[in-house]
This record gives sequence, structure tokens and C-alpha cells, in this order.
Amino acid sequence: MFLSRALAATLAAVALLTQSGTAHSTDRQPLRYVSRLEEPVIHTDANSRRVHAFSSFELSFILHNGRQKVRLSLAPNHDIISKDAVVHIMGADGKVRAIEPLDRLEHKIYQGQAFVLREGHNDWENVGWARVNIQRDGVHPIFEGAFRIDGDDHHIQTDETYRKTKQRADPEIEWSAEEYMVVWRDSDIGDGPHGHDGDDGPSQGELKKRNLSARSPLCSSDGLDFNADDSHPIYRGLDTRDLDSGMSVSGLPSELMRRQDQTQMGNGAGVNLASSVGSTIGCPTTRKVALLGVATDCTYGKQFNSSMAIRQNIIAQVNTASQVYESSFNISLGIQNLTISDNNCPAQATEQAPWNVDCGGGVTITDRLNLFSAWRGNFKDRNAFWTLLTTCNTDAAVGLAWLGQLCVEGSVKPGAGNTNETIAGANVVVKTSQEWQVIAHEIGHTFGAVHDCQAGTCADGTVTKQQCCPLSGNSCDAKGQFIMNPSTGSKITNFSPCTIGNICSAIGRNSVRSSCLASNRDVKTITGSQCGNGIVEAGEECDCGGPDGCKGNPCCDAKTCKLTSGSTCDFANEECCDRQCKFASAGTVCRASIGSCDPAETCSGTSGVCPNNAFAPNGQACGESGQNLACASGQCTSRNQQCKTLMGSLTTGNDTYACSNSGCQLSCASPEFGKDTCFTMMQNFLDGTACQGGGKCSNGACTGSSFAGEVGTWLTDNKNIVLPVACAVGGLVLLALLCCCWTAFARRKSRRLRKQKKKAAAAALAAKSSSSQKKQAMVSINEVPPPGWQPQGGAYGQNQRTMNGNLQAPPAAATRDYSRSPHNNGQWQPPQRQYTSARYA
Repeated sequence: MFLSRALAATLAAVALLTQSGTAHSTDRQPLRYVSRLEEPVIHTDANSRRVHAFSSFELSFILHNGRQKVRLSLAPNHDIISKDAVVHIMGADGKVRAIEPLDRLEHKIYQGQAFVLREGHNDWENVGWARVNIQRDGVHPIFEGAFRIDGDDHHIQTDETYRKTKQRADPEIEWSAEEYMVVWRDSDIGDGPHGHDGDDGPSQGELKKRNLSARSPLCSSDGLDFNADDSHPIYRGLDTRDLDSGMSVSGLPSELMRRQDQTQMGNGAGVNLASSVGSTIGCPTTRKVALLGVATDCTYGKQFNSSMAIRQNIIAQVNTASQVYESSFNISLGIQNLTISDNNCPAQATEQAPWNVDCGGGVTITDRLNLFSAWRGNFKDRNAFWTLLTTCNTDAAVGLAWLGQLCVEGSVKPGAGNTNETIAGANVVVKTSQEWQVIAHEIGHTFGAVHDCQAGTCADGTVTKQQCCPLSGNSCDAKGQFIMNPSTGSKITNFSPCTIGNICSAIGRNSVRSSCLASNRDVKTITGSQCGNGIVEAGEECDCGGPDGCKGNPCCDAKTCKLTSGSTCDFANEECCDRQCKFASAGTVCRASIGSCDPAETCSGTSGVCPNNAFAPNGQACGESGQNLACASGQCTSRNQQCKTLMGSLTTGNDTYACSNSGCQLSCASPEFGKDTCFTMMQNFLDGTACQGGGKCSNGACTGSSFAGEVGTWLTDNKNIVLPVACAVGGLVLLALLCCCWTAFARRKSRRLRKQKKKAAAAALAAKSSSSQKKQAMVSINEVPPPGWQPQGGAYGQNQRTMNGNLQAPPAAATRDYSRSPHNNGQWQPPQRQYTSARYA
């Protein structure tokens, strides 16, 4: 029995904190302090203070009125712009007016390390990473970016950018005829109404959603039905308290079912997030690149003076966000497509780009995500996902994303329960002063990351449902220290160990797709190879990342990017290369099997490249005989098995099973849930799982089904109805056949009896006829004239006999003449019987 969606929504608001497939972010709390960046200097080998897109150099400056000296060691980031990247300039009518290549030479995007010279010390100390976008070089450089000192992120902004993105309560900065830069830290974010609450952690800001109710989600992504599904592979768990609260299992709303569990399409159902804390198993062992598309709406462009300024800002934000993905997952972010909308917003939404409208007008951030997802679904590209940049927030929400939709092509409407949602690999980010952090947070949801646990979610059962990431296996509250915290706060700089395990394990079991992630091998950059950037480009034999990255690597010459003498490969970039810089022997496992449906990949012995990851065909039988298991996305499973994995912890006997063979949304039942009760969740079955009509599940939709197959599936799903009806109908048919047989037998017997009677009657009649003939014959004999009888006058007369007493035969017909006969107009008549007194001797 299923409750209506409206009732489900009501129960969701009362019973649980619901987290949706989209991540919602809100603006930060006010800053308490801002520092002016002083004495910036570019240090180059030629001391020219000039740099180009592929320069490596150092940048120094002073903060806090001369109290802190900072030096950034920088090199170009080649991952940030794809070699085939293009820019689409879109008009207000939604039509593309121009297509331009994204020229790497125009963008001075760098990455590197941050150093500080502490008071009383003579050596510079490495204290964190750095990402910088140089807008102007020379004697008076201007740049923006971010760097980290002792875990505290520092944000560099020009005075103009700061004024455009500052909050009303942020400190004012001085006006100057000359452009300058300021720096503020995450630790400078003040406490607010959503700040400290006992041990709840540091103050919360940027990612926090307005507190609409006591149990409303802190991130907008939690408000999406798709993400809020408890059965989403990311969450894989349910709160048994809900089963005892008087609310039927079937009544649990889809809003409670999150899609954030990165096991989105896999049988990761039932995964315990605490068990994978800190594990990187599943993440790539060599650098991969996630190519993305970025689009801006008409409101975003109004914040900049030129199209070039828009491009520079976008590239700078992605460059900074990429750092945390590189360090956590060995995955870089790179821009493949960039669509920039005209600054003039259309009066009405266009069919070509319905998401490109001005703020207000009843279009919420959720509406923008749905419209943008449908638009993104029209592109058959190989992008890992698309991001929409806007300035239109809804209340305090400044970010939204579908969960676990990495590498998902096209778009889909899940159907019942989600009729207004269009799911795709897409997210929306509102421009704020912490733009790159919001981008990193929302992309985290796209990669399948759930929010970190807080004191409230630890207490209300959210962690039990695997809907938030605990600090460790023994401690729940993450205390707001990490990027996937529902709201920003001080010193939020990294993904939590739980999030790292969450994403890596989901990728490893194919709950989150990774097939679109590009290799960094033989990458063709726009202007040729750059030795030392860690990317093996055309013309290079290896590239371990310069002197620092090549420490302990005997295979690659850091200066020439050539293999050292005697080396045939480099283990830093090749899975089939051993520590002696030789190809691993044939048969060496380079990618281990995770089950019978995922055969291990082995080295060929003649190459350093590990073969592509391959799975057994979906639908191939696996497991022990009688288990009815089949391969799906590299896992040996079934619909029932996935229900057992997801919900088995709720039952004492783990007797959970799938409600039917139809659909691709998890719907499970158990005798312990009640008769005819199904627990329907917003989590999907694994891609490749069998569905109605002989089809296979694909991203929550059943594809490849047929009418004949659907009939078969319906019969299978309704055995409790079909079997009794079939028995009854079969019995009636059998009875009818018996009746027909009996009737036919009776008729045949009746016909046989009638035939016998007819034969008997005919025989009697024949006998009677024979007797009559005999009598007639006797009569005929008596009528024969006596011997000697002769006719007189050519005609028979009465009493005429021959002398010997014999009758004389009448004359032949040809000679007789009856015309004159007195009898019957000349017709011959037998003579009348006449008897004499003569006696026969």
C-alpha cells in the first residue's frame, strides 16, 4: 500500500531530515577581518617580472600589516583547459551567435605550493597548496586565487571583486584610484544564527540553507526528491525507528530517499559509510581528468566588464576547486566547453535556453537546475558533468546538484514521485565570495558525496540511514571541518576521510560511473609539451611532476621528461610498470577483480598500460545454482539481492525481497513490514538489472523492453493472482472438455444404436419382402395355363388350351398386334383364371 505523495511529503517533514539529490548552498556569515595584500612581487629567472601562460615562477607578498611573509611557488596548470575546449557565445534569444576556441595562451592559470617565513626563522616552510590566476604581470601585478596556510584557506580578491561579492555586514575597504588586492581567511568568517551550538562545530555559512523548519535540510541538494531517497545507493540504510513509529513502510515518502549514496547504480546498497572511512580503494591510481562544461546565465555576466573577464574568473574558480580533487581522488578538473550568455536577459524564457532568465519571476534555484538539466541532456558529449553559474539565489540557497550523476549522459525524468524533476549530470552554483568552495561542494555531490554528519544528524537517525558521513568508525559528529559540511565555516579546506571513502568506494563498485574520466597519458596541450607538469604529453616519455614530484622515482628524468638509462616505463603514470622501471610480467594483475562479474585485468608484459576495465555482460548468470543471480554493472546480484543488501539490517531474518520485477526504482518488501506492504525508495537498481519486458535498468529507467516481454513479466509478477485464476480457468476448461467428450461419446453411441435399429428394421423389412415375393411366386405358378393350351385367332382367349394341356406362350412383341384387342386399348392383359373340371394327373 502506497501513500500519496502529498502525505509522504508531510511525513518526510515530520519524521526525518530529508536530503535530496541536489546539494543546496547558502551564503556565508559576515567576515570579521580583511587584510590588504602588500608588496606583491613576481620572481622570474630573468628577473623581468613578466610571465606567460606556461611560465614557472615565484610570487611573494606580505599580509597583516607586515606581520606575515608569504611566497608561492607556481607552475602552469595544463589540466584546467582541454585541448579541444571551445567557447559558445549565446544571445538573449538562446541561439549561439559565435563559437570560439578557448585559447590557452590567454589564460595565466597556475598551481603550486605556499611557503611562509615564520618569525625568528631563516627558512621558508611549506604550509599548503596555492592556485593563482595572474590578471596583470610586471612591476605592479594583479592576481586572484587562493592558498592554504596550516589548514586555513586564504582567498585573494581584487578590491573590485570584493565589493561586488561582499555581504552587507562584511568590513568595508578603502577606495583607491589604483587597483589592489585583499585577502580574507575562512577563519575570519564570524559566527551567526547557524553558528556554534554546543559541540556542533564552527560557524556555518556559505553552504547553509535558510532554516525553514526545525528539521529542514541545510543543503538544497537535500531538498530534491531524487537526492532525498533513503534508498539511494549513497545512503543504503534505513532507520528502524520509522518502522515502529506507526508509519507504514510503504508510506515512507520518496523525499526520504536520497540519491546521494555514490553507489547510485550499483549494488552498493547497504554500504556502511563508516567502514570505508579513509579508504582510497576504487579511486584511480594514476591521474585522471574530469572534463566539464560550464555555462553562465545573463545575470552572471553583468558582474564583469568583458567576456574575457568572465572567462578568466571561471577558469580561476575551477582551477582552485580542482586542487582538492587532485589531492583527494587523483582527479583533475578540466574545462571542455564554456557557454557564455549575453548580459541582456530575455523578456521571456526561450525554448533554446529556458534557464537563461533574470532573477525573480518565480524561477527558483531548483527550477533552474531542472531546466538546465533538460538543456544539458540534449548534448551527447563526453563531459563528466555541466555547471551553471548564476547570481540568482533562492533565499539563502547558493548551490544545488544531483547526486551521483558523474559521467551520466543525457537526462531523464524518473516518473512517479518525481514528475517535476529532470535528472542529469548537472549542478547550479551562485556567485559568492566563496565561489570555488561552493563549486567544490556541489561537484562533490555530483561525485556522489553525502553531507558530513553534525550533532543533529547524529542524533536523529540520519547517520543510521547512511545519509551523512561520520567523522570515523567510532565518532559521528564531523564538527564542520570539511568541504561536505552542509554549511561553510572556518578551516574548511579538505574532504573528510569519510567522504574520500564514500566517493572512492562508490567508483570502485560502479555505483558512480567513471568511464568518462580521461587519462593524462599522451595529452596534447595547445602550445606543446611542458616538462614537469605531471602530464605525459606528446613527445614526452614520462613526467613525474618536476624535481619535487620525481623524488624517489628512478625511472624518469625530471629535467628532460625522458626515461632514465635502462628504464622502459615509469610507474608514476603506468600501472603495468614495476619499481625496477620494467614492464610487469605477463599475467600480473593490474586491476583486481571485485567479483565473478568483474574479471581482473592483467598486464600484457609488453606494455606499461593496464587494459581498460571490462565487466561480464549484463544479464549473464552468475553465483551458485538456484540463487538466480545475474551480472549487473560488474556485480553478481539480483533484484531480491539488492533489496536484501539495502534493507536486510531492518529485518531479523534478512528475508527482504523485491516487490516486483518491474521498474528500476528499489521497492522492497518483507513479512516483517506487514502484508502487502512495499518499501519504495528513490534509489535505483544497478544499471543492467533485469526489469519488465526483458529490459535492463539504465540510470533509473527500464530500456530495451518489449510487449511480449512485458506480458511475461506481468504474469511473473502476479503469480498469486494468475495461478489461482489459471487453475480455475484450467479446471473449467477441463470440465468443458470432459463434458464435450461425454457428449460426443453419448452421441456416437446413440448414432450406433440408431444404425443398429435401422439395420434391424431393414433386415425385417427385407425378410418380409422376401416372404411376400415367395408368395407371389407361388401365385404366379398357379396362374400358368395347363399344358396343351393354344390361343385362338392370334389372341388369347378364355379356356383355350392345346390338346396336350400346355399353355401356349403369347406371341413375340414384334409380331403381336394388340390394337384390336378388346382389353385396355389393345394392351396385353393376362388371361383371367379359368378352371375346368379336368383333373391333373
